[in-house]
Parts: sequence; C-alpha cells; structure tokens
Amino acid sequence: MYTLYYSPNACSLAVHALLIDIGAKYELVNVKEAQNHDAFVKANPRAMVPTLIVEGKPLYEGAAILTYLADTHRSTLLPVAGWERAKALEWLSFANSTLHPKYGALFASLFKIGMSPADADKNPLTSAALDGIQQCWDQVEQELQSKQYMVGSEATIGDILLTVIANWSPAMPRTIKFGPKTKAYLTRVSALPSYQKAMAEEKVEYKVAA
Repeated sequence: MYTLYYSPNACSLAVHALLIDIGAKYELVNVKEAQNHDAFVKANPRAMVPTLIVEGKPLYEGAAILTYLADTHRSTLLPVAGWERAKALEWLSFANSTLHPKYGALFASLFKIGMSPADADKNPLTSAALDGIQQCWDQVEQELQSKQYMVGSEATIGDILLTVIANWSPAMPRTIKFGPKTKAYLTRVSALPSYQKAMAEEKVEYKVAA
C-alpha cells in the first residue's frame, strides 16, 4: 500500500496515473484539504507534491518517484535498459527539470506582481518566461514529427508528465501554442485508461485537445 500526497492537476497527477497503471494499492491524501496539512508537512517538510509514502518512508521528487515505481513494478512505461531507457529518462528529465520549473517561475512571478495568467504577455518579465515555455513545446513538436510518443511507438513516464504539465497552459490560451502533432500526442496520452481514471479521481478536466 502506497500513500500519495497530491494536489489536483499538479505534477503529482503523473504519479497517480502510474500507480493505477501498475495496479498498485494506494491511498490518496489531498494536500489542499486543511485537515491533511499537518500530516503532509510531517511527511515532507518541503511541503511539495508529489510525496509518496513507501513502507512508512517518504520519497520526494516526481522524477525519482516515477522511476522508482516503474522499476519496482516493471512497468512498460519505462524500458529496462539501453538507449530506449536513456531516452525515456531524458524526456522525463526534460519535463521535470526544464519545463516544470519554467511554469513554476512564471506562476510565481504572476502571483508576485498580482497579474492574471491571461495577461502574462503584457509584462516583459512574464512575457520572456512564456517565450521559454513556448520554445520547449516547439521542441516537443519537432521531436514528434516522425513518432507517436517522445521515445517512439510506446508511451513512457516522460510522456505522462509532459501531458500533465501541458494542462496548466489553457489559462494562457493567447500565448501558449501547441503544434498539431503535439495536440494529437496530448490527446493520445491523456486518453490512456490509467490517465483517465486518475483525472476522474482528482476531478480534473483535460482542456488541451486536438
């Protein structure tokens, strides 16, 4: 039995979907609900999701959690060795360490200056942050020109996390643009049964559609 501390539609959704995909038993703890706050901070003093409790021990950082679960349960969402595994981890790292921080920095800046995400292109600082996010999605579009998923014909954990992060973009529809290959890709990944079930349990709607 795993315990996942999550926030609806946050990056923890990728872990939630993987838990379903591997058929694991799990308990969900929504950190947005006030009664869960103290237990969450005790489990993770950083107070960041996802946090996964494994046999009474906490595991932090989305990429580490996804890799641990995929390896432990021999998930098809992470190749076991070789070039395919390296590329799957490359795209997981891209999602977790390149794209995710860009969104985080943008939202932090918007909060600091009291600006709506829909108006982010009106401020030089936040406009530059949007440019950086757009460049990332342009790279994804280019990568998908000859493939269904980032590594080839099968989805990996990197695809799951990229698809979660993409759903943070509809708040800025005038500035974040997805190419046709990317839109079809996001629709394909978000339609996976485990992803659909995770969204239903978190009451999340997927708004980036082909």
